[in-house]
Amino acid sequence: MNQPTAFTPNGNLPRINLSPVQRIALLLLHVATAGWIGYGAFVKAAEFNPLLLPPPILAAITAIIDRTSVDATAFLEWSLRAIIGVEIFIALAILTSRWARQIAIATLSLFCIILLIAMVQAGLKANAGEGFKEALAGSCGCFGKAGLPASVMFLIDAALLSSALLLVPRQAVRGRLPIAIPALIGLVAIFAIPTPEVQNDSNDAAKPPIVVTPTDPSTLDGPWPAAPVKYEKNYFTKWPEWVGKPFRAQKLALAIERPLPDDLERGDWIVVFSRTDCDRCQELYRAHFATPRKERVLKVSIPDTTGQPLAMPCEGCESRLLYRVKAGQSGTSPNYLVTAPTVIRLKDGIVTAVCPDVDKLDDLKRVLGEEPTVSVAPPVKPEISAWPGPPSKLEPFYIAEFPGAIGQPIAANKFARMIAGGVPADFLTGRWIIVFYREDCDHCQELLTTYFSGKLPVRTLAVAIPDADPNNLLDNPCDECVKVSLVKGPNYVIGTPVIVAINNGVIECVVVDAEDMAALEACLKFAGK
Repeated sequence: MNQPTAFTPNGNLPRINLSPVQRIALLLLHVATAGWIGYGAFVKAAEFNPLLLPPPILAAITAIIDRTSVDATAFLEWSLRAIIGVEIFIALAILTSRWARQIAIATLSLFCIILLIAMVQAGLKANAGEGFKEALAGSCGCFGKAGLPASVMFLIDAALLSSALLLVPRQAVRGRLPIAIPALIGLVAIFAIPTPEVQNDSNDAAKPPIVVTPTDPSTLDGPWPAAPVKYEKNYFTKWPEWVGKPFRAQKLALAIERPLPDDLERGDWIVVFSRTDCDRCQELYRAHFATPRKERVLKVSIPDTTGQPLAMPCEGCESRLLYRVKAGQSGTSPNYLVTAPTVIRLKDGIVTAVCPDVDKLDDLKRVLGEEPTVSVAPPVKPEISAWPGPPSKLEPFYIAEFPGAIGQPIAANKFARMIAGGVPADFLTGRWIIVFYREDCDHCQELLTTYFSGKLPVRTLAVAIPDADPNNLLDNPCDECVKVSLVKGPNYVIGTPVIVAINNGVIECVVVDAEDMAALEACLKFAGK
């Protein structure tokens, strides 16, 4: 946009003559847009609740957590800190920098894309006939609990974007500070934002906390641990990692309000985490818990609901709540980033199966101890019990994704299918332990020496990853193991050692961190029962 120019008295600095509309647009850029983004950062810092991030952003963060071994609580916290710090930098840069127009256009464009994705996802998840309404009315969390609907936020962001893009002349933006100063302030803010503490003000904190590191099931015979003196700010669950571990070893389990049933760690139990305003939870209870079950059932409600409570029929169930700050108490309730409904099966206090997605009917029926329905042709001849081996066409690389495959056939796992010849004919019958290791790995040799030398209680398949350094090969001390290898050629993305327990070809337990002794010994004990 060409503008008439004038010169200041010194004759060197050009000055642009702006129309009234352009002056208003420039004011919107430096003040309204900067204030809009800055206010969003302020609200996020004040509430410090990752649950209130836009759904696409939160989904991206949780996907990283699910696919990595990062500490979930720390990663969530520092992701939120980073987002707040970046927004502070953007707000200050738009307010003071000569790059204000470019930064505003890029930021508001990204905001609009995120909001569009959020609205589409809300519409797709809604019940039939309500998709359009949910897409318009759903909150994006941009301004916390009291935020505007995503559709309104989108209109405001789009209006500010149009103003900056179409009405603000590039030459009219005059920065007063170098962009490094807002960047430094945003960086400092990442570390300076205080984390709200969650204290336990209930009677459960009367007793000193019990540190539970059960490696022997006999430790489960004692009383249920006291509630923590300090609750976590955010509870995020990686459900597959619970399998094979004591229920009481999970932070979320210790957040269940007391008293818990005295016999929770004896016999068969089903634990259901649900929300009272969740229609899918209601469908689950009506279908599977409206009449008494042979197992004991513990219904755990997540107390962060905002919708209308629904009837949750659960005949004979023990009902409890996760901890929340009650009226008259000080402090802040935890944020529960928990999939609802999630169904867990316990055997003598040990988690034996988890189903975080009840739409996967076969997984749900396995957790509930029911036979999965089969809608395919009748079983084929005995050849189906033979190990299928690698496919004829190989991919360039394979990623080990065993934790998410619990309850699935080992023969359906793409990584496991790379196991080459030498697999016993009865590999898919009965109980087996599979150890994925590298022949030049010290930790692998230590694990094999400690747990797999001498007489083995469970048949064991030792699978070598064929990318070891040939000059640093170590002896495999597992004399009774069936020793095989993955097919050579592809690149294998796996941290070793990894232990997988199967029963009749179905994955029951996975340990990806062999230094977690409680998980390792619980899994090995469970596999050898």
